[in-house]
Amino acid sequence: MTVASWLTDWLDQQKKRLIANPLCGYSKDESATAEPVAFAAITACGFGLKAPAEAACNRLLDAQNKHGSVSVRLDYQGPFWPTSLAAIAWRQFERTWEPTDWRYRDAYRNAVEFLTSFGGAKIDPDPELGHNTQLVGWPWVDGTHSWLEPTAMALLAMRQCGFAKHPRAIEAAELLLDRQLDSGGANYGNTFVLGKKLRPHVMPSAISLVALHRFKPEPQTRQSTINYLRSQINQPIAAISLAWAIHALAAVSSETTEPGVESEISFETPLKTAIDRLRLADPNPHRQNMLMLASLQDQSPLLDLGYHSLPNSREAIR
Repeated sequence: MTVASWLTDWLDQQKKRLIANPLCGYSKDESATAEPVAFAAITACGFGLKAPAEAACNRLLDAQNKHGSVSVRLDYQGPFWPTSLAAIAWRQFERTWEPTDWRYRDAYRNAVEFLTSFGGAKIDPDPELGHNTQLVGWPWVDGTHSWLEPTAMALLAMRQCGFAKHPRAIEAAELLLDRQLDSGGANYGNTFVLGKKLRPHVMPSAISLVALHRFKPEPQTRQSTINYLRSQINQPIAAISLAWAIHALAAVSSETTEPGVESEISFETPLKTAIDRLRLADPNPHRQNMLMLASLQDQSPLLDLGYHSLPNSREAIR
């Protein structure tokens, strides 16, 4: 991957920023919160920056509850969906630097144990809802129905941490496939409501594709979702959604075998557009970290996944 000089310069600036302050929130002046700190750690791992990666991982470790979870606001109690991201951060630190102590290994194993201890609530089957309401993934808030994005993050964590064959991981893959739209892409958790087909959105489409990266055989809906994301990549979209879309399409480009799909997709223009937009606004460390991570393309730690088989070799659930 050839890196443009403007991107090299920007990345050099961002590395200095990340080294100086890995403990960030969603905005410049917000206190540290779990998701931004986890992505700061993952980004630092991707760029080989040990000190900020360790600082961020340690902050997550300090915030881990006795039952293995990590709360959104770190030292609060719930919601616990960022536990998945903390597990990925700890596992990536271990993979990158092979620490001699086992704090992070214990931490991510406890996190996975927590994840497998609860799930989204089932609801009665309803013909007005376009998905299998009996599949159990993960909710945003305990006691509510499973949603696509927290389920995708939990599946990513379980695969990264060596639990890809766990029954909950298998069911999570089933759920993500069940929630894909026939026309391509995914919504936040359903396919149609009250007879109305829902429209796809970039972030849930991309995050589901990343979570299913290197599952074989490739799902039947994969190509439609790829086409949808390719149609959106140069549109004005939010930085976080763009970062996930780049990850998804970079994963496809690294191993695609589909006829008619280019082996290389250029992300320079959408990245530069997003970075230029950030320059015009107040500094936002979380968005900057996500775009840094996306600039790694198929070398991103988020795509550090092995090959796994889809449940029962089914290419699609619906």
